[in-house]
Amino acid sequence: MKKLPALIGPGPGAFATRLPLMPRRFLALGLFLGLGLGAQTLQPTVTAVSSTSLTVQWSTSQRLNSQLHYGTASPNLRSANWTLGTSHSVTITGLQPGTRYLLEAESSYYSNPDLTSAVFSATTAGTGVITPPPPTPTPQPIAGSSLAVQVSNITANGFTVSWTTQQALNTQLHYGADGATNLKQASWTLSTQHSVALTGLNAGTAYTVVAESSYYSNPDLLSPAMNVTTLVAGTPAPPTQPTPPTAGARLFPAAAANWLYSAPTGSGLNISSMVQGIKIGVNTHDGGFDYPVVYTDGSHGCTNFTDTLQYQYGDHPCVPNPANGYFPSVGGWGANDGHLVVVDTATQTYYDFWKLYVNSSGQPTSTNVGAVFSGSLNGNGTPGTTAANITGLAGDILPGELDCATCLNHALSIVVPGSMNSSEVGTQAPATKTDGSGGGVFREGAKIRFDPSIDVSTLSASTATKAILRALQLYGGVITDQTGGNGISIYSSLPSQPDLTGLSVANQHLFLYY
Repeated sequence: MKKLPALIGPGPGAFATRLPLMPRRFLALGLFLGLGLGAQTLQPTVTAVSSTSLTVQWSTSQRLNSQLHYGTASPNLRSANWTLGTSHSVTITGLQPGTRYLLEAESSYYSNPDLTSAVFSATTAGTGVITPPPPTPTPQPIAGSSLAVQVSNITANGFTVSWTTQQALNTQLHYGADGATNLKQASWTLSTQHSVALTGLNAGTAYTVVAESSYYSNPDLLSPAMNVTTLVAGTPAPPTQPTPPTAGARLFPAAAANWLYSAPTGSGLNISSMVQGIKIGVNTHDGGFDYPVVYTDGSHGCTNFTDTLQYQYGDHPCVPNPANGYFPSVGGWGANDGHLVVVDTATQTYYDFWKLYVNSSGQPTSTNVGAVFSGSLNGNGTPGTTAANITGLAGDILPGELDCATCLNHALSIVVPGSMNSSEVGTQAPATKTDGSGGGVFREGAKIRFDPSIDVSTLSASTATKAILRALQLYGGVITDQTGGNGISIYSSLPSQPDLTGLSVANQHLFLYY
């Protein structure tokens, strides 16, 4: 399922069958937007075939990982190298002589969908038959993708438009008043991070903007047209962080949600030696890949959403509008999760979004999203758009919960490295899905726990760190997502990074409960 790349969290990983290097959800997630990669098809070559092994090679225009799926009936096994490169070579051994194997190459890095080849086949020595991959069109690495932009620093005389691309591309912003986009600011320096600050605009005026990035590509990457209105003098910008519930209150009061407020059960596996050197952090809004929460009393109308953007889910809720708009999570490397939970306090209903994209005033740029699942606060914390099908609201660190060492009183929602995740599902929480596909030690639905015999109050650590360690002792951390990074991260609805001094002690005393 920000910051340092190692702490990126992903996504609703439950919506993908394989992990990319980041939540694929969003890792689709951990799935991500994956700008610039979706239209490219890999063209692998089979080489060095023996009776018990074969090698597959391919190349990419970007530095990506190397994954080869293979099997006799279907390519359900995998050999992977997570080192990033543009030249990829995977050798699989231990094969049966004279046997036909189905193969599929894959490369990714914070992308969704991943780059894949068509399924092809090769036969180990004995017959000497090698079936090459079918011919594919010339790759267009960035064709057909749409940019997701963010607007900030809105004043009476200007605003800033920012976006991210997977590849180093140029930066162009078309804009104009009265629906026109006849003006342009551009930088031809290639970059993955793009930002254009418009100044000298008229106050209280609606401007149409379209972002564009390209580099010998056809068509270019374009954003949907978006209207941004400059402020009238003296008008404050709309707030993005609503007031959360009182810290320490039980958000899910039903007995079915007791897993969220109780310690792990059964015998714990000491995994301290396995996680040494792995950084533990918190995903916050300033770094991205967080899990924001907004509240509404249901008095501001509702918006009808569908969720067929990525998969054919078929949900059609009319979501009560938050008073100050929708402000979902974003992420770097073009991997905007678009996570958001809207809580209707009048009906005690939550709406969990994935791949929700909005404009600068928090209004959706499209009502068709990756997923939107609704559930009751009187339920067990499902469904949700994490990979485990648990809502991000269950376990999210909310504003105020790190203000004191005893303010955080529930289990946490944990994102683990995909390379250490497995395809099995734990039983410490009501997880019904997983995006794990390997044989790692972690399982979505399992809990990690900080050694309860340690007196947290005596540690040399910040207040926020003590709150997190105490919660991990009393309630544990439920694994809900995986990431393509190499860190363990915690979902939050916090606007910025807390002081996490001393949190590295968790690695030295960590247990896992299936």
